[in-house]
Amino acid sequence: MNKFLPLILLLAVTLFACDGHRTSSSDDDSLESTSIDDDSPYAERIKNMADIGITIDEEDRTLAYSAEYDEEAPLGTSAHPLNSSLSDYLEILTVEQPKQYGDVYLIQAGEASIAIDFGNTSYDYSDGTSYFSNLTNYYENYLEDRHLDLLVLTHPHADHYGGYQALRAAVDSVGMIVDYGYYASGAENYRRDVRDYYVARGAEYHRIYDMVKNVNGGMSRTYVTSELFIDWLDTGYYQENYQDGPTVDDINVTSLAGILAYRQFTYFFSGDLQNNSGYDGGTGGLGETSLVNLNTENADIFHKVTMMKAAHHASGKANNDVLLNVLQPKIVTISAGAPSFDVEYNGKTGVCGGHPHYDALVRFLTKGLVKRASAKIYLNFLNGTTSFITDGLDKVFMRGSPLKMSYEGSSNNGQISKTFGSTEDIIHELRESEWSSACHGL
Repeated sequence: MNKFLPLILLLAVTLFACDGHRTSSSDDDSLESTSIDDDSPYAERIKNMADIGITIDEEDRTLAYSAEYDEEAPLGTSAHPLNSSLSDYLEILTVEQPKQYGDVYLIQAGEASIAIDFGNTSYDYSDGTSYFSNLTNYYENYLEDRHLDLLVLTHPHADHYGGYQALRAAVDSVGMIVDYGYYASGAENYRRDVRDYYVARGAEYHRIYDMVKNVNGGMSRTYVTSELFIDWLDTGYYQENYQDGPTVDDINVTSLAGILAYRQFTYFFSGDLQNNSGYDGGTGGLGETSLVNLNTENADIFHKVTMMKAAHHASGKANNDVLLNVLQPKIVTISAGAPSFDVEYNGKTGVCGGHPHYDALVRFLTKGLVKRASAKIYLNFLNGTTSFITDGLDKVFMRGSPLKMSYEGSSNNGQISKTFGSTEDIIHELRESEWSSACHGL
């Protein structure tokens, strides 16, 4: 069977490419920047952005619960959201990374803000820009009054928590912190300098275990505003007792997961959650399979989504069919840096040898020989720091930025040595890039 696998994958990708869906900004008028006449803040914000051709469906929606505002109600409930402001649109920003790994997602709706992970400031970009300075500038520019409403840290790996100093430099106060919730020796600087630091200044802190179990003041849903909320999803790998440490050797499997909802738009995120039954001779776990099994009966919140953050930078052990068959995302955003030429994996070097993995890309695009509904995949070492904006009711708009990292590499399929900035071709989809052709044959 193994000798036929490459042929099967090739047929799958060929079927996907031949269904007439592949377009570029030069040959499809529907993908050109939309002309806006309205003077609303939303219309003003998307004037120079691209309509990526995605329509938000009613099936994507998770219902919000309304309640009269009550300052005495628990913080994060519908009666007492973290932020009382209203908004015209939601923006999800994914910051370009300077090395092979890293996640930084910054989410804003009006004056309300959420930060999910903050990358690693141990590295700088190849154009000489300081990653610390770049990330600090984004926080300062996007956050209202140097305040962050919700900070989420998915798991204690340095490519997710190492940028905490940039957060400290730009943020004076945090409303609520939700994190993995167990002792991790490698992340004690984060615990001391972020979690404990902001808790001492009034931030409310909850462990993810407490959130999904609704214990110790935790709640399975957190309202950031009256129309922007997160449903926290149980994976079965959260630690009950802080001092016991992680439940498995593969800390990626302990990553917290949730679905953010804004009007009819929904967005799944899960840090580096993956299926890894064995880890370097130790214990791993089936994180995605367990997530699906534990939430299958909860279709009110666990269902099709508009957008998905690829888990573990789209590694081969993450983003499996068991999860994709439930979520069926229309948009996938991948955060991964451009590794240097000395990186080698599975016979490929440079940017071809890092994340994303071919297996994950094929699963995003196909289910066996059948094309998935997923139409758009974006990668921030191709699109640069990328912004997605929606009113949560109709369409999703996107804009990238010039790359700060040069990418180059080689594989059996060819060579690449070209840098790409999405301001030149704002609808440059992943599968149409020189990188996907040379490295993966897509």
